[in-house]
Amino acid sequence: MKKLLLIISLISIQAFAQNVIETKTGIKINPVENSIHVDANGKKIYYKLPDVVKEQKLKFSDLNTANFGDYRFKSFVINKKSKAYYILAEDKGKTFATIKTSKVISRGGFESVLDFYELVVLDANANLLASISFSANNSEKNIKERAGVNAFIQTHFPDCPKLLEKAKLFESNASDTTNRMILTFLDVPIFVNCQ
Repeated sequence: MKKLLLIISLISIQAFAQNVIETKTGIKINPVENSIHVDANGKKIYYKLPDVVKEQKLKFSDLNTANFGDYRFKSFVINKKSKAYYILAEDKGKTFATIKTSKVISRGGFESVLDFYELVVLDANANLLASISFSANNSEKNIKERAGVNAFIQTHFPDCPKLLEKAKLFESNASDTTNRMILTFLDVPIFVNCQ
């Protein structure tokens, strides 16, 4: 019951959350509620403005931050490359972030979609401190990387009990030999306040 209540509290949408997009030039955009969506493959964020029919878009390279519902999305320059991530948590000058991209794979006339996940820990200056990446593929390497996500979080965010509790909820049990439960955690990248 305690786990269920924790999941509900973590996933519940903040009733008073403000939807704001801020560009690199400091312009603040107030989109229509529930209109923001991220296209990680296209490296764009889409949104609607009040009284405007056409959907608007902003490149990740022009984005500073986007806050919508329980989500925080931010653009960084890492190793001279513009990257954007969902922020999972921030604590003591470090940021834990993730992004999921997808690729269509064709084999023998059949197509399927394979998801790729990247998790990063950044310092206050957007320097990359650590990262792990894996796909939803069930290769031995990907299974091992997925199994290491909780340890990765514990190493870099030991003083963020809410994040540790949330990640523990998605830890695979003995019957999940492919460690796929953690993907559920990453597929809904809700921001966790460490304070």
